[in-house]
Amino acid sequence: MLSFEEILNTVSDDKVMVDYPSLSRDLRQKMKESYITPDIQRFYIAYYAKMAAEHVGFSQFSKESQQGFKSEIERLYANISENKKQQDFLEEMASRTVGFIEDRHFEVNVGGRVFHGGKPKPDRTVGKNFAYRTEAERPETYQKQGGALGKNYDGEEFPIWEIGTMKKGNEDILVVSVYDIVHRDNSYDSWSDFIEKFDEIYFDDKDKWEKGRIILDVRGNRGGEDKPIDHVAKRLYGNMVNTYKRCEIKDTPLGNWILHKHGAFKPQNYEKDGLKNTDIVQRKCFSGENKVLFDETQTFYPFNEKDGYKGRIDILLCSRVGSSAESAYSSFYHHPNVRYIGENTHGMQQYTQGTFNTPWGGSMRVAWGKLTYWDKEGENIEIVGHKPDVNCSGKDAFDVALAMDRDEGRIIGFREKNELVCGKQSFTEYNPKDVSDLRKAYYAKYINPALGLVEEQNKKERVANCLAKAKEHFSKCDVSEQKVQNVNNIMEKAVYVKKIKDKGRR
Repeated sequence: MLSFEEILNTVSDDKVMVDYPSLSRDLRQKMKESYITPDIQRFYIAYYAKMAAEHVGFSQFSKESQQGFKSEIERLYANISENKKQQDFLEEMASRTVGFIEDRHFEVNVGGRVFHGGKPKPDRTVGKNFAYRTEAERPETYQKQGGALGKNYDGEEFPIWEIGTMKKGNEDILVVSVYDIVHRDNSYDSWSDFIEKFDEIYFDDKDKWEKGRIILDVRGNRGGEDKPIDHVAKRLYGNMVNTYKRCEIKDTPLGNWILHKHGAFKPQNYEKDGLKNTDIVQRKCFSGENKVLFDETQTFYPFNEKDGYKGRIDILLCSRVGSSAESAYSSFYHHPNVRYIGENTHGMQQYTQGTFNTPWGGSMRVAWGKLTYWDKEGENIEIVGHKPDVNCSGKDAFDVALAMDRDEGRIIGFREKNELVCGKQSFTEYNPKDVSDLRKAYYAKYINPALGLVEEQNKKERVANCLAKAKEHFSKCDVSEQKVQNVNNIMEKAVYVKKIKDKGRR
């Protein structure tokens, strides 16, 4: 019986770093129904396991999850003995292993059926998004001020966003519902209707809302682009927000290949960033370790007491809230008057994904980057999700929010960060039209130069290691100190000449 590491070694990096084509529906169906030999089965398992283990967070999963995944792969591999229907084989492979991948963004498509990482989450129990309420279900005092609808693949309409105002006794409430962020991109132009309507209502009566309350409802939102949530957070914070404080990559050739399957490196995206294909850094030196791609821990954006919103914020969450929608939790975490109501979020926020086609005609989505945040969860949210301040499972979160006193269950004051602020505090004017964004993991114009710095660092470390080995070697020989220095000078000169040549090629 081969060990997990031996199974991975049955396929080289070059053999898995292949750009498999997208297949037609007919061809995918034929592959699903075909019978595959034991050799192909072994290749599929080794390919799948190698890609899954390349996940930047794999070594940080619990020991139980790591061992569980490895053990299942070993057993599956050892039990291959005869031809098998491809679809049956792949479904067994995925169903027995994906639960050990502690990342719900992780995905394997085995030909029409998609498996996600992590354990399944229960259905939500805290009600539907307010934008889905019928007129009869809305409070009598509620007045819709604006909104937008989208259409699904069947042509059915659904709410993308809605903003309305209402009263609860003498309290004025601004209700902001953001249900869908996947059908628009992360630009000002795509969200200008929402941004302009929110700003109009918020700034026209800011004093009134500060004496009252703002309710942000993201129940049912599975993620996508977080521009509207990010906009509201920065407006109410009165400053920029450190949602993402650090991003790590797995610095290997295969990890780099997966990274370039991310949306930021698709031509239509990096060209928008002003980059050409010839600008993309070509990696040659890899450390094999996790490396920091960007780090925002040296700058912290505090709440702006002067311009920030000093009233109360209620954020409604449910178990379906995931990915970029979970930024409704992390982006507001340091507002002094926020309260989360509902149930645990889905827990699929920490990893940045790359998607690629597979040899069986399906696809995989594997994390190339691990994001960390300024919140104080202290646990792997990919397992537990973000916790609400008020858990109202079984009750509609909007009704619960209205029935509660405006400060009941609320943590007044700043929440604790999971790291001390060790750098400067900064107040930076926020411009929603600015295409620049601190979410560096999503833009090639930020990722590419950061990769260039990693490459240069690896080159220097490689040269330093060579020099150290040379010194160690000569120290054991009967060679004068001057000759050792001459060798050092020659090697350093060679590095300098190569740098000049590389610069000339660019």
